[in-house]
Amino acid sequence: MRLRDLGLSVGELPTGPLNAIIDVPGVRVGHARGAVGGITVVLPFPDAPKRYYAGRWSLDGGDETTALNMLEDFGALSTPIALAPASAVGRVYDGFLDYGFGHDTGLGEDEGWPPAVIAVDGVPEPAVSLHAALGVAQVEAALSMATSSFVDEGQVGVGQSLAAFGVRAGIGTASRRVDGGTVGVLVAANGGEPQRLSVNGIPVGRWLAGQIALPPSRRRTFAAVIMTDAPLLPGQLNRLALRAAFGLIRVGLVDEQTTTGTILAVSTTGLDDDMPGLAAGTVTARQTPEAGLPALFAAAADAGEEGVLNAIVAAHAQNTTSGVPGLAIDAFRGAASP
Repeated sequence: MRLRDLGLSVGELPTGPLNAIIDVPGVRVGHARGAVGGITVVLPFPDAPKRYYAGRWSLDGGDETTALNMLEDFGALSTPIALAPASAVGRVYDGFLDYGFGHDTGLGEDEGWPPAVIAVDGVPEPAVSLHAALGVAQVEAALSMATSSFVDEGQVGVGQSLAAFGVRAGIGTASRRVDGGTVGVLVAANGGEPQRLSVNGIPVGRWLAGQIALPPSRRRTFAAVIMTDAPLLPGQLNRLALRAAFGLIRVGLVDEQTTTGTILAVSTTGLDDDMPGLAAGTVTARQTPEAGLPALFAAAADAGEEGVLNAIVAAHAQNTTSGVPGLAIDAFRGAASP
């Protein structure tokens, strides 16, 4: 079940065919689980690795996320992107190294170096258990199951045991289409206070009874990946990532209690290493004119907001061992209906 199955939506922009990050051509998503916890991978390319422009915005500097030095120096990466519990980042990084070596034993910057792993903090299982349970095998499984046909949501992949607004949450995704291209967002939601929950500007959390806030000891965090086929340069992608955060703020996920969070934004078309006739050592770079950016910013914010809501709606009836209740769907729909 998703938000639109309840007759609810966010914003006025049209969605892609699946209303998911995989509406951007060539993008795939896969999940895998361990004895505890799980990981989620997003592949910006349909087959072999290729370079792409990327940017990011981080609430806290993004210290737990890998590949940031390369991203800030060159604005480009060539690796799948993983979302993993913070204590398993190193082991997932090792799995991505194996993936890269499978394409280039020298592991160059064009073939998977350095691995990009976004840390998701606040996963409730013990850090030592997550570290032991997640590694190379889960990376291989997630990559092998990555698909452009559908995206599982809720308590899947890194979303297992995540909670938001006092209810089960996890992974959610959505997309928007504008004249400049398609924008898809995938979010790992893990935070937000119950009374702050909002749907398309309606303060639903004020009227939902029975939602109990997460304990103060549990860290409030988020992670998101944006994909777009709009041609954007790295600086433009930094701005897109920041504007997407507006949607996470509007829905109530990001507030004064949020401790960490990173948004990584990728353009699948801005960088072209393969254009025929290029002189050695040069590439083709494309960008969207400044006048076209506000529509993309709006698309990213709306898709991010709806992605969070899809996560809690999808998770409401899923089995979990975390003890966090599911969203009261009927009350939620009634409160959020215009």
